[in-house]
Amino acid sequence: MVLGKVEFDKSVKMKKHKRSNYFILSLCAWYSLFTLCSCIKSLEDEGIYTSTICSGTIINNQNGNPVEGMRLSMTNGTAILSTTVSSGDGSFSVEVAPADLNHGYYLQAEADSLYGSTRVDLSRMQLGSQFFNLGVVQVEGPKVPTVETLPIDAIAANTAASGGNITSMGGSAVVRRGVCWSTLQLPTIADPHTTDGRGQGEYSSQMTGLSVNTVYYVRAYATNSIGTAYGEQFEFRTADGLPTVTTDTVTNISATTATSGGEVMADGGFTVTARGVCWSMAQQPTILNSHTTDSLGIGPFVSSLTGLEPATTYYVRAYATNASGTAYGEQRTFATGSGLPTIRTAAGTTAIVTATTITIGGSIDADGGFAVTARGVCYGTQPAPTIAGTHTTDGSGTGVFTSQITSLQSGITYYVRAYATNAVGTVYGEEVVFSTK
Repeated sequence: MVLGKVEFDKSVKMKKHKRSNYFILSLCAWYSLFTLCSCIKSLEDEGIYTSTICSGTIINNQNGNPVEGMRLSMTNGTAILSTTVSSGDGSFSVEVAPADLNHGYYLQAEADSLYGSTRVDLSRMQLGSQFFNLGVVQVEGPKVPTVETLPIDAIAANTAASGGNITSMGGSAVVRRGVCWSTLQLPTIADPHTTDGRGQGEYSSQMTGLSVNTVYYVRAYATNSIGTAYGEQFEFRTADGLPTVTTDTVTNISATTATSGGEVMADGGFTVTARGVCWSMAQQPTILNSHTTDSLGIGPFVSSLTGLEPATTYYVRAYATNASGTAYGEQRTFATGSGLPTIRTAAGTTAIVTATTITIGGSIDADGGFAVTARGVCYGTQPAPTIAGTHTTDGSGTGVFTSQITSLQSGITYYVRAYATNAVGTVYGEEVVFSTK
């Protein structure tokens, strides 16, 4: 920002002084730089005091070489506030204190013998570079800072992290810095923003209050007495806010029940208000299907599936619900048991055979999940006898039982099987063959 085009403020005026060996460039007359003064005055009211650097170069306008050894002074009337001498590359830098802005000050460049008695008249329309005899003074005022935006990370449903790096304060102390964001491009500090200290260097910023699953634009910013500068724009999308959940393997499978569960690995940024498993005979079950409700929060949980149909294939998924919605774990598949009892027919030496009777029995080891309501043996002269034919009835329930088959014909081969009946159906034990005496 070249002060000679004078970029402190468009209202800057140049004062004319006709002297033989120096000229005075007005940086701020009594009512000049109103905008800048107001800005710094505001900072003073907040207890933030800073200084502004006015820098520039002096160049020979005939050969382009820098002019060194020229004395430059920041003055207030006749009082010299600060003095410097241009260096080997023609550069100079003088400091301005905010308190001096209320009194007016001037940059005075005193020519050495190189310029003799050249008179320099500076007019309002010649702000910036001023030629005089063999040299030209180019004055740069303070600029807005130079700031870079740091990449976005730690993106969650309603928060994200970023920050910035102020590589140059522009000659005026950085009094505010942070990031600003919006759902519209090129956000400014008129949008939501953070305030993360002051000064030069790198800083971190935490964005909060974001909406889930939303695209945002973010820029770092830095403010000094001249104004606010912004870094490059980054774009990111917040997380959907759903929990992360896994499904456990299905165990303890019976005809009508099974055990599963899952683990809520993360809550997505919102409290998990319900979790459990859902199941269906169709794939990808949801909470619109049969499901359990197993407390809330994160961590592992166990679910009991009940009311299942025997001998049926089911699909099951764990689920977790929060304010953003319901998420599901991977799908598991299992088949329920048949629901039929488990039975064995007594064989060999346990059977007693006479000419007209056979004493035999069986053992029901499991009821299949349903009470055994009838048991006994069925028999006939043809293989694979069933209860549709002749049979005994020997109580109910599980365990060992004995059956008496009577009124048989002697010298006949008979086929015998134990049976057990429950709500699901009838099951048979292995077949045993006997011949009466």
